[in-house]
Amino acid sequence: MPASKNWLARLRTALVTIIAILLAVVVGAFALTDLPVRLGIIDAQRAANADDHSGHDHDAHEGHDHAADDHAADDHSGHDHANPVHSGHSESESVELSKQARSNMRLRTAAVAVGSYTQYVEVPGVITNWPGRTHVAVTSPLTGVLNSILISRGELVKSGTPLFTLRLTHQDLVNTQETFLAKLGELDVEEAEINRLSTISSSGAIAGKALIARKYERDKLMAGVRAARQAMLLHGLTELQINRIERSRVLVREITVYAPTLHEDRSLHHESLDHANDRLSGSTGERYASMLQPPVPDAHPHHIEADFLVTELNARRGESVKAGDELAQLSDFSQILIEGHAFQRDGKTLQRAADTEANVQAVIDSSGEGPQLVDGLKVVYIGAEVGLTSRALPFYVAIDNKVERTEQRGKKRYISWQFKPGQRLTVRLPVSRIDDAIVVPKDAVAEEGSERYVFVENGDHFDRVPVAVIARDSVTVAIANDGQVWPGQFIAVKGAHQLQMALKNKSGGAIDPHAGHSH
Repeated sequence: MPASKNWLARLRTALVTIIAILLAVVVGAFALTDLPVRLGIIDAQRAANADDHSGHDHDAHEGHDHAADDHAADDHSGHDHANPVHSGHSESESVELSKQARSNMRLRTAAVAVGSYTQYVEVPGVITNWPGRTHVAVTSPLTGVLNSILISRGELVKSGTPLFTLRLTHQDLVNTQETFLAKLGELDVEEAEINRLSTISSSGAIAGKALIARKYERDKLMAGVRAARQAMLLHGLTELQINRIERSRVLVREITVYAPTLHEDRSLHHESLDHANDRLSGSTGERYASMLQPPVPDAHPHHIEADFLVTELNARRGESVKAGDELAQLSDFSQILIEGHAFQRDGKTLQRAADTEANVQAVIDSSGEGPQLVDGLKVVYIGAEVGLTSRALPFYVAIDNKVERTEQRGKKRYISWQFKPGQRLTVRLPVSRIDDAIVVPKDAVAEEGSERYVFVENGDHFDRVPVAVIARDSVTVAIANDGQVWPGQFIAVKGAHQLQMALKNKSGGAIDPHAGHSH
């Protein structure tokens, strides 16, 4: 009996142990699945937090504020630390940015590339006019009264555009036109007499002598017509106006002043006298017949149809002007100059850049958009005198301009050029070149003491990487190609300073609002 009781006791103990083991296995398997979440036994967020904190040393966190842990877990909810994109990711050297933060910082990224870095000497400069090319003065060709002004200041006009109409009061031109008309009338009489004598010249010697005398007289009249024609051309009348006088036999009372046409050498075109000379050459009969025909216009293959900006308007309607008075100033800003100022220590660099026709750069500070770099410029010439006050040697660089804004008001067009005289900038003269370097914008490098950093894009994070700076200027920085960053990686090329401040704030906590205050 006692033996059977002992046996039953041992059996019960074994059964209890087996049941306990089975229950532990079932509970563990149940907990490792998502059945508790599906059945509503455990909250899904708490289950995720428990997973994130699994494997932590809870003994090391005794007395730790679990509310703070919950807050930290909420901040990192949804962040996958096991993502392979963040392999090697260090929280202390990384900043996480949302899309909104990137937009607020105007953050830009670019791929790292290895190339050559050119070292420059930077000197001040200013946009200036090209003497003898930029401005053209429009003067009154004759004495008269301005009837109308057909342009306005700031307007863009082309060659041949009418600018002013002028009512003539120039007595000399009036007298020249009268002489021209009188000579034409006498020439008509002589030509009719010559035609009459030509029909009877075969009847006797007297008629033949008279015919020869009349031809001599016609030649004298044609010489006077030719002189009057050239005088009117010099006074400012055009060939078309003189032809109109020939046909209508009416004096010109009003003339139009047009925008000038330029030759290839940028000189001004004046109404040619060749038509007047050509039309008075050849046989006598052909010459007189050609005078009553308009000339064939030249193709002018060497003329430039230029665009001018009306920069000054010195005339008023109804104003009496004399020949040679300036009515307006037209300007062509399509190609202008940069006047740089090199100091004595930069003289050899400037001379070498001019002799080798090296590429010179100009840096223009565009507010809110960063510096604007213009490359491929050439030194045109170097000044002959050093400034007495500035102690700098001036030199000049050609720069092509372009229209940045245009506005159409009816038939008038108003424009604004990108580069304007008086605009300040920096001129960069090349000195030497560094090969096998990583060239980045200056805003891509952050500084802290003697350390220099770039921020490499790593998914939604930017990892701070220390780099060695070889050389730098106001635009770019040359970084040593030592493997800290490598081609193909994307780095922040704008906003590195803000990323550095964000990282410092993250590691140092909130900034004390009373820091630096004395109570």
